[in-house]
Amino acid sequence: MNWTRTHALLGGVSLILLVNAVALGGVAWNRTGTPDSQSHLSQRELAHNSTWHNENSGLSLRLNWRFPSEVESAGPHSRAWEPRITAKQMAGLGFRMPAQVDDDSARQFDRQQSRAALLVLELDGPLYQRELQLARKRLDAAQQAAAAAPGNPKRAYELKDSQNALRSEEKFATRLLLKDVGLDLQALRQRYPDRQRYLIVHGRVRPISLFHEHIWTLGGTASALGVDSINVPHRWRQVLEEESWQADEERERMQRFNAQIAFGQRLEPWIERIEVAPSGS
Repeated sequence: MNWTRTHALLGGVSLILLVNAVALGGVAWNRTGTPDSQSHLSQRELAHNSTWHNENSGLSLRLNWRFPSEVESAGPHSRAWEPRITAKQMAGLGFRMPAQVDDDSARQFDRQQSRAALLVLELDGPLYQRELQLARKRLDAAQQAAAAAPGNPKRAYELKDSQNALRSEEKFATRLLLKDVGLDLQALRQRYPDRQRYLIVHGRVRPISLFHEHIWTLGGTASALGVDSINVPHRWRQVLEEESWQADEERERMQRFNAQIAFGQRLEPWIERIEVAPSGS
C-alpha cells in the first residue's frame, strides 16, 4: 500500500469515527437533564415497524399519531372540508398568505416550500374524547336510519360500519392527536405545560389549498420527524417478542403493552421502560 492510499484510508476511518462521535454526543446531550416530556404510551400509540424480521437483531417502534377528524357540517355556512392546519397557524409559521384568495393566489400558496415546525401532540385528552363522541353520534344516526328502513341493505351496511368504527375508536385507534403547531418551544410549553399529556416533536408543515363549493380555503398539513424508528433496548426486546403481532382481524388478541417514552433536549424520543399490560386492559 503506497503513501497516498494509506493516508486516504486513515482519512476515511477518521471521518467515520468523527461522524459517530458527533452522533453519540448528540444522543448523550439529548438525554441530559430533565426530559421535555415523559408519557406512558400503549400499543395504540406505538406501532411496530414493518421491517421487523426474525433475522433482524434490532427492533424499533414508531410513534402513531393522527389529525383530528374534519369538522362536520352544522349549517349552510359551515365548512365541512377544512385543512388540518389553519391559515392563521400557517401565517404564524412564516408562510406567505395572499391578501385575496382566488385561483392564482391559491396555486401560488401551494407552491411554497415546506417549513420546519414543532408539532404539539395531545394524548388521551379532549381531542380524543371528541373523536369518541363523533363515532357515537354517527352510530346513533345509523341506528335511526336502519330502524326507519328495515331490510334496506345500504342502511344495514352503514350500521355495521358505524359499529365497527366505534369499536375501533374505543379499543384500537391511537389517542395521540395533533393539537397545535409553532416555532418557539418555550412559548408552546407555556401554552401546554402538561408534559405527560402534550408531546412536542419536530416536524415539517407544507401548504395546501382546498376548493369546495366554489370557495378556496388555505391551510396546511404536517408530518413528524424523528419518531419513525424508536429503538427498543435489548433488555426489553423479549417483552415484545413473547407474543407475535397479530393481523388486523385478530387485534383482540394483539399483545398489549405500556411503554414510558421520554423526549429529551432535542425532542428526540427514547424508551425508558416497557411492560406487558395486564390481560383485558
